[in-house]
Amino acid sequence: MSEYSKAEKNIAILLNKFPSIKEKIKKNYQRINYLFYKKKHFYKTDKKLVEISEGGIETFFGYYDKSPVNYTSEYIIYHASDYPTCKLPSAQKNISIILADFNSGKILKKIKTKSYNWQQGAKLMWIDDFEFIFNDFDTEKNKYISKIIDAKTGMLIKTIPYPIYDVDSGTALTLNFERLSILRPDYGYRNIKIKLNNLPEPKRDGIFKIDLKTDKKILLISLENLIELNPNVNMSDALHKVNHIMFSPDGNNFIFLHRYFVDGVKYDRLILSDINKKNIKIISDHEMISHCYWIDNLNIISFMRRYKTGDKYYVINIKTGKIKTIGHGVIDKFGDGHPSIFGNKIIFDTYPNRSRMKELFIYNIEEEKLEKLGEFFEPFKYYGETRCDLHPRCSSDGEFLFFDSVHSGLRKLYYIH
Repeated sequence: MSEYSKAEKNIAILLNKFPSIKEKIKKNYQRINYLFYKKKHFYKTDKKLVEISEGGIETFFGYYDKSPVNYTSEYIIYHASDYPTCKLPSAQKNISIILADFNSGKILKKIKTKSYNWQQGAKLMWIDDFEFIFNDFDTEKNKYISKIIDAKTGMLIKTIPYPIYDVDSGTALTLNFERLSILRPDYGYRNIKIKLNNLPEPKRDGIFKIDLKTDKKILLISLENLIELNPNVNMSDALHKVNHIMFSPDGNNFIFLHRYFVDGVKYDRLILSDINKKNIKIISDHEMISHCYWIDNLNIISFMRRYKTGDKYYVINIKTGKIKTIGHGVIDKFGDGHPSIFGNKIIFDTYPNRSRMKELFIYNIEEEKLEKLGEFFEPFKYYGETRCDLHPRCSSDGEFLFFDSVHSGLRKLYYIH
């Protein structure tokens, strides 16, 4: 059996109270398991696997909640790096934003960016049929910015004087990437060096709303607002941040994680707000929230903890507050993954098992049927901040399933169809 057992997962949960000890035990335990369970192949799939290739240059897209192809499936955008992605991102090394013809693979435009990480890249995303946006760094002004590009011409449409995190129509939501670089460097940028005690105070930091037409930026939800939202005794002395902002499909609401640290131990709360902050509430606060995805405008899927039922995939109705398990006994046994929805199917991945294989699955909700799409090896040189989660995501028509993988020894963007 290559999957980790329930007992092993429970031990890992207990070790969450001792994060530094857990990390050392975890890595050594994984190495020992790999010696006994390693496989002869580096990947296995019955599907046609296509690599988005740049020769020896590594390619990737980023997170699982966005698609690299535009809504007409004419263009594809992705990141490319000739700097080894098994090393930590460097403020001295740029990577490229690539715009290509999806059908022919011909590269139409290469644009450098100075601000990126290996998990989400430069927050590269389509904002309509033919325009995309990404984050960069203005060296002269020493600040993070974002740029909007026209895919038809490859030309810069506009520079926004702020970085973005998620975009819907003409509105962006963002956060303090400097805070993120300290408290969660996997998703932060390294261009600005700052110490923890120099970060803005909680009443001046949090989630910001940006009008992409006027460049007006306002603090929508402060960390102070979140600390005062159903607080507990641990929060006053904790370190706080927000992360993983996601607009609902209609753009009227968004969810995000409020995370706070007490003596190095992380606690999560999933928060919902409308775009004008007239209705903000806690959806779940049972210590652990991991990856979420909007099923539709009223329902969210999330891998998270509920005290009575454990760590599983749940569906949350934001209107009624009802929370129910999904795929119970079928998909939750694989543990945490990155779920997305297309039609009546859940696409999700797993973290490396005993044999260092990350698995890719599709689950039919109506038929309660699970199909394994493939498994892909992750070498130990890709670990921690340099890990390469599959982060599966579909094209808008569901025809292509994209994911990032390092099974070849290099980080590459692939798709199956």
